[in-house]
Amino acid sequence: MKHKVTCEPLSRASFQPYGSVICPDDEVGLLNDQYRNANQGTAVKLINVCNIVRDEVHGGSTPNLNLFRCFSNPELQKCSLQDTSSSLNHAIKILEKHPFSSQTFLPLGGATQEYAYLIVVALPSQNGHGKDLGPDLSTLKAFICKGNQAVTYGKGIWHAPMIVVGKRDYIDFAVLIYETLDPTKPELDCIERNYNTEETEILVSLFNFTM
Repeated sequence: MKHKVTCEPLSRASFQPYGSVICPDDEVGLLNDQYRNANQGTAVKLINVCNIVRDEVHGGSTPNLNLFRCFSNPELQKCSLQDTSSSLNHAIKILEKHPFSSQTFLPLGGATQEYAYLIVVALPSQNGHGKDLGPDLSTLKAFICKGNQAVTYGKGIWHAPMIVVGKRDYIDFAVLIYETLDPTKPELDCIERNYNTEETEILVSLFNFTM
């Protein structure tokens, strides 16, 4: 079965069912003057900009700040993000989730107003007893993100690995997550679902969206 979704620009409202959006420019623009003073007037402090969640797990988990260098796909580098008359279908081969922790991706060093990366998310499909049956592909969404936008995936939200778009060779992300790092039980930190067969196909239509 083929599941096709068209990407759309990332916004707080549209991403809310899947997690949080962090955008300093937007946050600062919403502040009143009384909140524009920190560190003796040399900074603005933004409080609780995303929802960090951890469930208790046997053996405990620790907060880890990891670095990911995510490389671009050569096919995606060939397309112009400004050309909305063109379209390219990008296949998603895997979705994953972190059952006991949220996960925050903070892009490093990119131009703030350029579209930089694509995220693909889906809600969990659950039975009447709350058991996760895998991704609910009817809730599949794809968002195109600017360099000044970071995201936090909610606990248990299915998502694809980061997809770099545009002309850059790679994007570095700082990633905050709670992990057990138990090599005998990797499923406590990450569960994957593959979609590289003809039985189920996930396609994202890129660049055919409203700027």
